[in-house]
Amino acid sequence: MTEINKLPMNLQFFADPNPTPEPEPNPNPETPKEDEPVTLTQKELQSKLDSEADKRVTKALEKAQADFETKLQSKLDEAKSEGAKLAKMSASEKAAAEQKAKEDALTQREAELNKRELSANVKDILNEKGLPASLSDSLVALGDADKINDTIGVLSKSIEEEVNKRVKESLRTDPPKNDSSVLGGNKDPFEMKIETYKKK
Repeated sequence: MTEINKLPMNLQFFADPNPTPEPEPNPNPETPKEDEPVTLTQKELQSKLDSEADKRVTKALEKAQADFETKLQSKLDEAKSEGAKLAKMSASEKAAAEQKAKEDALTQREAELNKRELSANVKDILNEKGLPASLSDSLVALGDADKINDTIGVLSKSIEEEVNKRVKESLRTDPPKNDSSVLGGNKDPFEMKIETYKKK
């Protein structure tokens, strides 16, 4: 197949002429037109790229600063409202609120410790069963130790069954298609080869 050489064509040459030519809006010939390629030195190009990168970084920093300030302001407002609530409370109510806050913090810490302990136990069980430890995070999300043990048992059993099935498939051999490998048959391939050499 031959390749066709394509020539550039100015389609405006074939267009209808403009009946009233409009004056050019920018008579200053010093500014480069959009059609003309701009040539930059390596330093000029690098300085333009650096200024563009600086603009982007500045914009990202401003956005991050604004996000931080809004979060900080919301935390301050929350703390002020909590302080106002505490100021309105009596001494016994303040003590009860502080006690509740301590209990909530203690409950949260206890839940975190239980989760860590459960995660470590699940990883140990997975290692014993020969399963990947990366499953521990998704199993810990179940939360209940009995559910986790049941799930690990089901996973282990299904993986073991699938492995056994694949091993049996790979070990299974089909019978040969011709009688050449049948020992004691009428057509022993070695004897046939010997007979062909004897005939020569």
